[in-house]
Amino acid sequence: MIYEITTLALLPNRLGAVMPALGDVYGKAAPSGEMLGCFSVEFGALNRFYLLAKYENTEALFADRAKRLEDSDPYGITEHLGNVARTAYKPLSFSHDITTGDFGPFYEFRTYTIAPNGLAETEEAWAKVITERETMSPLLGIMGSLEGAPKKMVHIWPYKSIEERMKARAQASKVGIWPPPGGSNQLTSLTSELTVATAVSGLK
Repeated sequence: MIYEITTLALLPNRLGAVMPALGDVYGKAAPSGEMLGCFSVEFGALNRFYLLAKYENTEALFADRAKRLEDSDPYGITEHLGNVARTAYKPLSFSHDITTGDFGPFYEFRTYTIAPNGLAETEEAWAKVITERETMSPLLGIMGSLEGAPKKMVHIWPYKSIEERMKARAQASKVGIWPPPGGSNQLTSLTSELTVATAVSGLK
């Protein structure tokens, strides 16, 4: 299974024009795959949307990318876009298969930059504690980038409320499993963005 996260960064003051068209954007984003979610960044770099899609293999993913290259307006909102970025990811060994459902509405996207050849060590450290961590709040998915450098690791956490997030993270820290012991040795940078599932999203 392969996942793709597409970032749609809007030009300033274009949110009002894009929101009514978001259903069409979502519907055409992954014709060779399965759309899972559409999220609006609320805390982080603003005026951006994340589109999360799932593909059976890289051939299906690149088929979609080829179609986009041939289309001058692949999302139907080119006039409102400042930037588009797409990255393919492979789930880590302990990640769940991501399926649609009502888990949010808040979804935290945490993106970590990994030192060269450091993903395997990071994955091993996280695998030791992730089951216990999930008793405090569920993990939607965790994945490593397949393209670009340096390598990125993205993990997505759904929450019903901000208070639920704070409680889960405080509990995990108190019992000493979070951050995972040894799991930060190969990390070079960390970012976190809190998003909200949009009305068109399969992940609510």
